[in-house]
Amino acid sequence: MLPLQTVDHAAIKTGQLLAIVTLTGAFIFNRWEPVAALAAVFLITAITWRYGPFFLVYRLILLPLKLVRPDMRHDNTQPHRFGQAVGAVSALVAAAALYSGHHTAGWALVGVLIALTGLSFMGWCIGCFIYYQLNRLGIGGFFARSPTDGGVPLGSRPRKDS
Repeated sequence: MLPLQTVDHAAIKTGQLLAIVTLTGAFIFNRWEPVAALAAVFLITAITWRYGPFFLVYRLILLPLKLVRPDMRHDNTQPHRFGQAVGAVSALVAAAALYSGHHTAGWALVGVLIALTGLSFMGWCIGCFIYYQLNRLGIGGFFARSPTDGGVPLGSRPRKDS
């Protein structure tokens, strides 16, 4: 059996909120560069969870200033890392479309990213859902972790411990 992990969901929500702000700003100012930068942030976070740029903002600035409080839950980092990787690929495709002049496709994908990140902020993550579906199919390795809270739908934020 794999060891139980604890994940700070306030850090995840901070990253989601900063991603939404970044994407919305990119749209308002009609710039592809913030979308490409966000792809890099997502990729760094997928690879080095604790050192993701938005998590560093959370841990080094927001927590010390007491602007947010930790929200520790029994959870796995792997589905969230997988979601970050999916976000990185999606943001990279959107940035490439915008850079190459395919504005309708690029901004449509940015809109989808904003919507899915907003949905994730509210408690249901498409990346986590896909991760756990792959786990259900019996794919091992990176996909070996099962949900920690069987009482919520796949991809949903685990409940707080009582």
